Amino acid sequence: MTLGVNGWRIGGRRTGVGRYLLNVVSRWRTSGPFSSIRFYAPGDLSNSGVEFPDCVNTCVLRSAWPMLVWENLRLSFSAREDVLFCPSYSRPLFTRSLTVVTTHDAVQQIYPELFPLSVRLFYNRLYGWSARHATLVITDSEAGRDDIVRYWRVPRDKIRVIYLAPAEFVRPLANPQVQDLIGTCAPFFLFVGKVSGRRNLPCLLEAFAQFKRDTGAPHILVLAGLNPRNLNLTGDCVRYCEYLADDQLNLLYNAAQALVMPSVYETVSLPVMEAQAVGTPVICIDTGGMREITGGAALFVRKLEPNLLTAAMIELAGNTELRLRLRAASLENAARFSWDRCAAETLSVLAEAAQGSRRG
Repeated sequence: MTLGVNGWRIGGRRTGVGRYLLNVVSRWRTSGPFSSIRFYAPGDLSNSGVEFPDCVNTCVLRSAWPMLVWENLRLSFSAREDVLFCPSYSRPLFTRSLTVVTTHDAVQQIYPELFPLSVRLFYNRLYGWSARHATLVITDSEAGRDDIVRYWRVPRDKIRVIYLAPAEFVRPLANPQVQDLIGTCAPFFLFVGKVSGRRNLPCLLEAFAQFKRDTGAPHILVLAGLNPRNLNLTGDCVRYCEYLADDQLNLLYNAAQALVMPSVYETVSLPVMEAQAVGTPVICIDTGGMREITGGAALFVRKLEPNLLTAAMIELAGNTELRLRLRAASLENAARFSWDRCAAETLSVLAEAAQGSRRG
């Protein structure tokens, strides 16, 4: 048996899916039941900083096309492996291989009004079609599996849940110093991520402004690693940090009084998992997925509204006992997750796809 991997997301500045893919593939110290593993990419990876294990061979299908175009016009005609692993929601429309697709969530289908017209008319349909036509589907939580079954009508028995994990560089620090990074020693709330349909940064900015008016507290708000678009980020109380090096992001996680994730809906979140891994309290939406991933060790808001976020920030900022309790529970919960386990279970599912077909 042979395995191919769609590696388009590994290039450039790696955010959620790219980090997921790198953490999985870099831990395949053995090819398992596969005689070969080939990692396909649209550009040269020699300067990417990625160290592939010996069992993974790279193949460059050079192109500047967007992922979906490259996936269907280059990858689909080149990949001849028994199984093709597609880590980012979609699979080629035509392929010689069996496919395993990672569908991280179905939020685009649940709340289509939060996304651009292109997502509603094209990507939603493609993602649902890809999950239904894949040999097996991987997702990141039981809540995610429930959504994929309900909203995209994918049979439950072909979906496998494999939990993600905090990044390896995220670790508790005894005395994190961030003044050189954000220009102040003031306590701060942190957001990590990028602007997307489900993450309502204007709501967070409004909630934080109300927090300042109501409390007069010295806190600032730090927004890290996002595309600010047309957000108004002026003023001394809001700081924007562009894409950060790993050690800088770890500093922010450690020094923050809390991570605030202003999502309308969420079933899994790497920044939430990473904040918990250093013991930083989390404020997030109350969904089944977030309770599952956080182990209940978070300050939940029942819906994304500025007044509810403000109330949560006031409660956390003013309650040392609550922060200490969430810190201990967060560290305990984060210990459940492992990228080594995630990588091994992913390889096992890829082998299951090939073996199941052979038995059939």
